[in-house]
Amino acid sequence: MSIVNFLYNPDRKGKRQLIADFVVRQNILKEIMDDLEGSSMKRPEQHYLIVGQRGTGKSTLLNRVKYAVEDSDRLNKWLIPIIFSEEQYNISELANFWENIAQVLEDYYGFNGLYGEMEKQAEKDNFEEICWDILEKGLNESGKKIVLLIDNIGDLFKKIKELEVRRFREILQTKSQLRVISASPLYLESILDYKQPMFEFFKVIRLESLNSSDTRELLLKLAEIHHEEEKIGQIIKETPERIEVLRALAGGVPRTIALMFNIFIEHEHESSLRDLENILDAVTPLYKHRMDDLPPQQQKIIDAVAKNWDPIGVKQLKERVRLESKVISAQLRQLEKNQVVQKMETDIKNHEYILKERFFNIWYLMRYGRKDDRQRVVWLVRFLESWCTSEELEKRVEDFVELIKSKKDRIGNMEVFAQVYTSIGKLATELKLLLDENLPEHRSNIQYSDKEINGIVRKKFMERDIKDCLRWMSLKDEISNDDRLLIFDVITLNIDSEGMMKVFELIQEMFHEEVDKRKVFVSTVQIYFYAEILQAQFYIVDRIVSDHIDEAITQLKKVLIGLGEFMVRFDMVDLLKAFNMELKILLIGVKMLFQKQQYHSLLKLFSQGEIEYKNRKVKFSEIFNPIYLALNSLHPEEKTINIAPEKEEIVRQIREFITAK
Repeated sequence: MSIVNFLYNPDRKGKRQLIADFVVRQNILKEIMDDLEGSSMKRPEQHYLIVGQRGTGKSTLLNRVKYAVEDSDRLNKWLIPIIFSEEQYNISELANFWENIAQVLEDYYGFNGLYGEMEKQAEKDNFEEICWDILEKGLNESGKKIVLLIDNIGDLFKKIKELEVRRFREILQTKSQLRVISASPLYLESILDYKQPMFEFFKVIRLESLNSSDTRELLLKLAEIHHEEEKIGQIIKETPERIEVLRALAGGVPRTIALMFNIFIEHEHESSLRDLENILDAVTPLYKHRMDDLPPQQQKIIDAVAKNWDPIGVKQLKERVRLESKVISAQLRQLEKNQVVQKMETDIKNHEYILKERFFNIWYLMRYGRKDDRQRVVWLVRFLESWCTSEELEKRVEDFVELIKSKKDRIGNMEVFAQVYTSIGKLATELKLLLDENLPEHRSNIQYSDKEINGIVRKKFMERDIKDCLRWMSLKDEISNDDRLLIFDVITLNIDSEGMMKVFELIQEMFHEEVDKRKVFVSTVQIYFYAEILQAQFYIVDRIVSDHIDEAITQLKKVLIGLGEFMVRFDMVDLLKAFNMELKILLIGVKMLFQKQQYHSLLKLFSQGEIEYKNRKVKFSEIFNPIYLALNSLHPEEKTINIAPEKEEIVRQIREFITAK
């Protein structure tokens, strides 16, 4: 039997298989059966409505009650279980309902002539009453009673007229031949509204989310079906917290737990995706119909709730759907009432919401999530992170990479797993690198810590892979002092000028590529800034050593203009608040010119030089203020400018650096 039938069509299972698979809701089955077996139905009895979101096992429970009645020695001699599935397309009036019952009695329980006798009266005005009388007479003559197991009874009430609903209630209240055990995914308006015919008519049983014990029982049964008893037994014994995480992710919904288990217990990615696609296709008409039935504002809200996956509050929803908070709250109350969303209580007044049926959320993300959005597969990422050990994840990733390598075409339908594995945070660094090298289009999804990046950078440096060394360093949030030393080592790895120039060009190319993409990392800016200073100082020092002082000053001015524009553009003026390595290297040329007694030229350059940025002029004395203050205080003919207390230390350090022999 396919996974679709297993999850969505329990009535297609054989009796033996359904009974064997029925491991949860045993207490509810016992409650119903104790009631049935304790009654002879000599008078009208209490009727049941089982309420639970889709996937909680309502259909399975109704089928299990049917088989339990058939197998009960107390009941099977006189009580006939007749089950009505969700789809009853030939019923549009109450008479059709009685006709269907007559057909079942004739086809399976040895009754003769009931349906034919009804058909003879089809033209009569009181046809429905005649049908019931015929059915009642046949049951009385046979000494039989009926328990009607009606799935999604709300659909039946919508199809027939209100007068016929009242007539149905009257029969159930006054006649002892029928007893109803029904199911619905939501509380029916007809039993909540005192004006409606079925108000408070049923005894309601709620199918709540599975608890931890029930979840273990379900997983053990699923493990037995898939021959994974040893593995699941070990998980339950050694890491029971994994079961609880799975239960929470699935919202305690048996169908969603079974879905996750069935699809992802295996390592076969292609077959897993086929199963997932089959299920998504099977439920698409149902879920699409559900969405289409919602008003536009509720559709927008559901879209935002679904794409968030985790609980979301009204404040966040307001930002995403651009509706007023009071409107969102009103719509959420209606959606909660209709069992579409579930309110999650918080410690504060502002509660949060999720889609009540978790597989509906999975379906929505897979069908309407953006292709490259990590949220599209967040449910699967969370599942694998909680369900798999490090060793299991390693095996999955390695198998997946080998599968990709073996494919001559592009990733194709493996795109889902590419998104998933590159989004998992707890992968070992080696596995992240394996994915990085084989799934270059998904590099941006992979998250590395600074510690991991440091290790990779050192490794690339030892391998003399300068381009990758710099690329990895550019992924860091910030460049540390150790990183600055490493950049210096990278740039000066080839000590000749030609080798250094190639590294400079590589850094410039990387930087401008990032700028073009409008995705500039702070670290990329810092690397570029650092390299620009180094490159300029090599040239300035060369000019000073060869005694071309004027050329050195001219080059220093060009450097200050370039760096000044760069620092203002990227808001890096604060970089010169501390006596750091960038400042030291920038001061090499200044120091040498100072020692060549170029006091006046240096002070003039820093006091009068300026850049133009966004139609305003910014002086060097503002951008490179600590250097300007230090030079001013060193010039014997200049009037000393007062230095703010917070700048005294850096100015002192610059003075000492410039004047040191």
